[in-house]
Amino acid sequence: MRGKSEDRSVAGGPDRRTISFDEIRKLLHEHAETGFSHIAYREEAKRFQLLINGDMKAVEESVKVINPELQGRLSKDPVRNFRYLFIVNTGVATRYLIELGIPQETVYSISDVYIQRADMAKTVEEIMELNREVWTVFVETVKSYRKENLYSKPILACLNYIDSHFNERITLESVAEKVKLNPSYLATLFKKETGKTFGNYLMDVRIDTSKALLAKTDYTYSQIAYSLAFCSQSHFTKTFHGRTGYTPKQYRSKFYNLSLSGTSEA
Repeated sequence: MRGKSEDRSVAGGPDRRTISFDEIRKLLHEHAETGFSHIAYREEAKRFQLLINGDMKAVEESVKVINPELQGRLSKDPVRNFRYLFIVNTGVATRYLIELGIPQETVYSISDVYIQRADMAKTVEEIMELNREVWTVFVETVKSYRKENLYSKPILACLNYIDSHFNERITLESVAEKVKLNPSYLATLFKKETGKTFGNYLMDVRIDTSKALLAKTDYTYSQIAYSLAFCSQSHFTKTFHGRTGYTPKQYRSKFYNLSLSGTSEA
């Protein structure tokens, strides 16, 4: 019969590969021997408080949230260790911003882009620079939304819905049904809180997205048009030119990232 001290694990039975409390105790001993202790939660929270206040000091302080001497070692490999710390703390930052009331799809998209870049980084220096970049973007995002005093729950729900469905043919009426508000009331509230009509806001999102697709991909103009719910390529071209002063072809010629594979349309 097994003794009580045997097979002590965090979870699961004896046939599962689990972490034993002995391993945890061993690590605690190592930390005690070296004098290491993780940064206090309250101290760490102060840094994230700077973030949600839109304070650029958060960018400088962000270096500390991925410092192994303060946060611990998650891998023996230095680059992998910084990458893990970057991912963990970027994830924490996204939760703070979402709780603040910034549309979650916007926040998650920023986080996803930078985590994907960190995954490809080859040096600690690259990850450190990515960390500064993502925190700068986060702070600027907070400042931008704070200028608009953030949003009420119905409007925040609308913005989240638009972020997830702008590539579909959505209407004010269909979104009003989703948030359970009268369409006329929603239109008034939307304009009051965002400074734009529902239609203009939606179109701005589509045009901004089409700019990114023109500059960063080799999708054809028709692919971009239909993927963003324009009724035709000509409609897309006319709308894009009216809002940017460029035709899609002119915009791609000027801003296309030549380091990407593929070619733009002639």
